[in-house]
Amino acid sequence: MCKRDEECIQELADAIYESFKAQDPAYATPRAKAGIDEAIKFATLVATVQLTMGVLAARRFRAKYVQKAPTRDKLLDLLDRYLVAMTTVNIAADAPILRTIEPTRQMRALLETWEFNLDVPEPIVQVARAWLAADEIPEPPEGWDDWPGPEDMPQFEFPEQPSRGGP
Repeated sequence: MCKRDEECIQELADAIYESFKAQDPAYATPRAKAGIDEAIKFATLVATVQLTMGVLAARRFRAKYVQKAPTRDKLLDLLDRYLVAMTTVNIAADAPILRTIEPTRQMRALLETWEFNLDVPEPIVQVARAWLAADEIPEPPEGWDDWPGPEDMPQFEFPEQPSRGGP
């Protein structure tokens, strides 16, 4: 069992690499291992930002799964890492995920002045919803305010990561 998010991510990357290696050892190179590690870290970062935006966008979801407000440093660091990743990733220029860059910058600016608590201000809610729309995540049939979140989800904690400054 993993004790920290980074350990869990590395365990997943290692398991994928070992599976890849078992299929064809000739292609199991250090370069392939590095590529798998990087892809898992990128996917985890994107998923964490998606979930964070969902938490900020949906009041009922937030009330159900979030026990305490995040710290400013945690969220700013998360968004900074995301912005760096989006500007350096090698994906198609028309990929929907790239349309999230501007809403991410807007969210970062709003978070700079927010007094963090579980009562999220409407401008942050609206930018989170715009982010989700930019990523082609549709509004739930019951609307964002009444969406209870995904079924069978554990309590959500914002990621622990030391701040590395702005993008």
